[in-house]
Amino acid sequence: MRLLRALAKSAVTTIIFFALAETTLRGAYLARNAVVRYIPLPYVVGDDYGPIPPWLDNLLILRPDDHLIWTNTPNARRTYVDIFTPARRDEDRVALLRRFVPWLPAEFRASPTWAIALNADGYRSAPMTEARRPGVLRIACLGDSWTFGMNVDQDRTYPSRLQALLERASPSQGVEVMNFGVLGYSSFQGLQLLKQRVLDLHPQVLLIGFGMNDSEVAGYRDKDMVGSGTPGWRDRVKSAAGDSELYKLLRYVALVARFRPKTVGDYLHEEAAPKQDAATDPSDYNAMEPWTRVSPRDYEANVREMVRIARARQIRVVLVDNELWMGSPYRATLSRIARDEQLPLVDSAQIVRDATLAKEHELEGRLGLRATNAVVEQAAPAGARQAVIFRVYEGSYAVPRALSIAGTDPQLGDVVPNSVFLHDDGQDGDERAGDHVWSYRATFDVGARVHYVYTNSGRAGQWEGLDLPHIREVAVSRSADGGPLYLPVETFGKLYMQADNWHTDAAGYDLIARAVEHAIVSLNPF
Repeated sequence: MRLLRALAKSAVTTIIFFALAETTLRGAYLARNAVVRYIPLPYVVGDDYGPIPPWLDNLLILRPDDHLIWTNTPNARRTYVDIFTPARRDEDRVALLRRFVPWLPAEFRASPTWAIALNADGYRSAPMTEARRPGVLRIACLGDSWTFGMNVDQDRTYPSRLQALLERASPSQGVEVMNFGVLGYSSFQGLQLLKQRVLDLHPQVLLIGFGMNDSEVAGYRDKDMVGSGTPGWRDRVKSAAGDSELYKLLRYVALVARFRPKTVGDYLHEEAAPKQDAATDPSDYNAMEPWTRVSPRDYEANVREMVRIARARQIRVVLVDNELWMGSPYRATLSRIARDEQLPLVDSAQIVRDATLAKEHELEGRLGLRATNAVVEQAAPAGARQAVIFRVYEGSYAVPRALSIAGTDPQLGDVVPNSVFLHDDGQDGDERAGDHVWSYRATFDVGARVHYVYTNSGRAGQWEGLDLPHIREVAVSRSADGGPLYLPVETFGKLYMQADNWHTDAAGYDLIARAVEHAIVSLNPF
């Protein structure tokens, strides 16, 4: 009896301890999140930032869904701070993500911010009603983070810009543009959402924009993630344990202890490594179909089914490409569907690429520098070498000492940071001294792909003074005049027409909206 009483007392004490700990954690998280103004977006090179702290869970806008895998949280209001910006060290970005103190440290207070406001259905749009007002053109934009408007405020998403453009073009015609974009969505999820919600709202025009997330090698297929039946008791116990804040905190601490972050040098080596076979080449989706969210074959079937369903309801369709990867097989598949089905296709990748080239030329002209003089169509003799001039404008960032370049080639420091310095002295390829454009000359084989990053006045051998969390790349071609190849002028802390590695910026969304407007007008839906 004494043993039983001791065990019972111990059990009660343990339960009380865990209950108090659980209550304390929930209260602390609630108090913290109540005063949070800005939520960091965790971008580092390679998107490998380690475990997410549990106190951020209630600030996430995505929640599980039995049919859509996940969906947006209704009525969510958030303001994000974008850390896809230069930082002193990568550790500073990771520390910001894991910071429990609810306000931003000084080094990130100047970073860009953007706000979202989701409606009662969980979409970044005005309130939606099934009844369509007479004489109003209703347009449904179905897509992922490009449609959602990653990295921009509410009025600068492409659906918002589309509504403004159509209203200005036809002030007497009522227009209602509904944004059904959800972060991370694939064509599989888009097809389910079309059938589950979008059709009930009776749109007259449907915009379909998927591809970027379909190609993700996530280790699972979207179609295997739904319809798995009622969970067993083990899954129910695991799910219940996962709802405990104490359990999540302990698990987080354990994951952080095991986490070994990669350096910028690690990512440079990975990008520069040759892709030799289907197991390592991400473009061979046939070999990786079991681990790819949606294979190109299933992607084509999903998009064609969306088109078929829309046409059966007399809904006009416009296809919208949403990738920055020009060589994506999903992009080629979307082009084929557009040809087969005789549908308008908004080629976002080409739009962004053309605008990027225009930005480069504009900067070269404004700074009075020569334009890039590459010739890519001429075959080079075997073993041909080419002198290359890297050029980077310091932009809005002060340079206390010098900008540096680091890459896998020995001429670029062999991945030793802050050891190879650019110069702004008018010598050895630098065109004008003191113009804040820093230059560096190196020689490579014609056809070589060179991967590199910039740093700003960091200590030798240390990854300090970091640029954007992005690996820059150039394919070495021949120069038109036989002299050094002047690369386009880059800007420290900026990717032209991009808000991050995966999305365009507000200017790009505006150009996409203009192209979509043109496509819709060509369908004569008014």
